[in-house]
Amino acid sequence: MNVINYTYPRKGFSIVLLILSFIYLAFISIYSINQFDLGYQLSMVERIKSGQLIYKDFDYVRPFFSIVFWDYLLKLIPVNSHYLILIARILVIIESFIICHIIQKLLFEKAKIQLTFFFLICFLHSFPIMPWHTIDGILFSLLALLFYKNKWFLSAIAFSILAAFTKQSFFIFGFVIGLMSIWKLYKGKNIEKKDIYIFIPTILFLIISIFQYRIFENLDYFFKQVFNTSSSSQFYESSVAVYFSNKTTTTIAFILFLALIYFIKIGRKIAEILLAIVFPLIIILPFFNQGVFLGIHSLFLILVILFWKYERENKFIFFILFLAWSSSISWGYNTPIFFILILLFKFIEKKSNLFVILWVTTLIGFFVYRIKFTYLTDSLLEVKHIVTNNTKSVSGLLISENDYFYILEAQQINKTYKNVIFLPGSPLLDLINFNFPNRASWEMDVEYPNWKSDFYKLKDNIIAVDNKQNYYKEGFYISSFTLESIKRKKIIKKTKYFTIYGN
Repeated sequence: MNVINYTYPRKGFSIVLLILSFIYLAFISIYSINQFDLGYQLSMVERIKSGQLIYKDFDYVRPFFSIVFWDYLLKLIPVNSHYLILIARILVIIESFIICHIIQKLLFEKAKIQLTFFFLICFLHSFPIMPWHTIDGILFSLLALLFYKNKWFLSAIAFSILAAFTKQSFFIFGFVIGLMSIWKLYKGKNIEKKDIYIFIPTILFLIISIFQYRIFENLDYFFKQVFNTSSSSQFYESSVAVYFSNKTTTTIAFILFLALIYFIKIGRKIAEILLAIVFPLIIILPFFNQGVFLGIHSLFLILVILFWKYERENKFIFFILFLAWSSSISWGYNTPIFFILILLFKFIEKKSNLFVILWVTTLIGFFVYRIKFTYLTDSLLEVKHIVTNNTKSVSGLLISENDYFYILEAQQINKTYKNVIFLPGSPLLDLINFNFPNRASWEMDVEYPNWKSDFYKLKDNIIAVDNKQNYYKEGFYISSFTLESIKRKKIIKKTKYFTIYGN
């Protein structure tokens, strides 16, 4: 593998860019909250801390290891910590930093601190900073690849299993890498001592976790929730169909275009120039399209063709492409954008004079993007923001006044009505109130397979329905639990942010 000598900025300028990158990362650690996604993974951890058992006492439609992983990461953090979200976000950034370092080790041989920070900004892109099973799966998958590259095949098998136990989309990746590692061992590859030293404690930790979290004794719950029909029915749509147009003629034209790219004789330098232009366009175009990223899936397939055409001998590129595809299989965030900018840079790496320009572009672009298109909440440009203080789970964060008063109102409702259920789902409020009356923090049907049993069990509970959330009424994210509860209860009070229903 060729080692590219990048044109890094001069020492002083390099230090400035590193400081600005650090400031950016600090900013996205504290900036904004949202009532939909933020806190989802953490709410599962807090349920465990409250004494609940995964699958038996609460619904979780994914394998268990991501929750186990975060439960261990947060063992020393008290359940009533005021800074839980902030601490978790810092850990996510550290986790992502490790991911980017491993990607360099796999693709570039040498890791540079400048490149790591650049990759980190590319990897996190505009994604809301929070613990997420997809990021965990990527971490363990990359560790498996790193061990495979170092010929530590037992460790590669162990971490392939961990990756598979974070999310269903990593089943395929884990199976392939695990099978390849087993084949290498079967072919007589030597087992190194360091490999054994990593493999044994990893497998022991997994076994201990299975018994500690009582997965084995609740195996029937595990299979019913993890392999429910909703999950399997969406596989084709989120793994294949999403990469092509709904129109047959457009799909056929795009496939012909991919074939043309492969077969036509074009010098690599021309492809590099074109992709060097595409790189900043990915970041800039959303500003002209209401914050929506364009053409990511199509670009991913184009990169697959280009790498196959020009760098077929570098198998780890295709491992990363395989991982990017696996990580994109999701009904909520089915995109390979975690990897797309890093893979783009890999293809144009010989244009070393562009490194500084691309670093500055991503840093400024995503900073402005996060302020202008703040995820599922008010932008800093639109409403006044405050730094929270002495507020459970969200202290130390810069949030909008609307979000702040929303939380205060929810806390008051929780004090007034015992075991109130906030609908159609707010994991963050579950964390703040430390109250888990039902089996799900997201009450949408696809995340709540046991909603019917809960509905009759909790028929007398007060519910507080978010006045602005409408996704629960129809479509993929429908919440039957919310709809049936509203239908059978009557309004007892209306507040600024909630409508409260009782019997």
